[in-house]
Amino acid sequence: MKLTDILKDSGVELGKVYTDKDMPPFQVNEYGTPTSKLVGTQKKEFGKLYPPLKVQMEARGFDPTNPSIQIFGFGTWDLKTLEKSIARDLKECTSRGAEFCAKKLYMKHSTTEAKIKAANEIYQLMETSQYKRAVTMWKKK
Repeated sequence: MKLTDILKDSGVELGKVYTDKDMPPFQVNEYGTPTSKLVGTQKKEFGKLYPPLKVQMEARGFDPTNPSIQIFGFGTWDLKTLEKSIARDLKECTSRGAEFCAKKLYMKHSTTEAKIKAANEIYQLMETSQYKRAVTMWKKK
């Protein structure tokens, strides 16, 4: 089967210029991703610091390398606990096989995917100059 045959079957004519009125733009509707970059939708958040950094710093026993994180739709954990949970989930995936792993990681509302993305967002937040400055100011008190 050739590409031209596939295009003809889908109703696309070669050489014709298509506009938004003729054929709407391609959109991806996946969990955790915006449907279109042109529409101005915001990136979906999976996790954030909870309570906010200022409140955590005022609390007794604050550890800047282990902040509390709220994972949306899941709960509130410390970063180290989240890392252990991700490691446990991935270890279970590898022990049960590729099919189970793919299902667990890529199903629509995967908790493992949400945990990984939330941890990634927190790591990126911890690398920002604002976070580093806040921690430095807290240590000087």
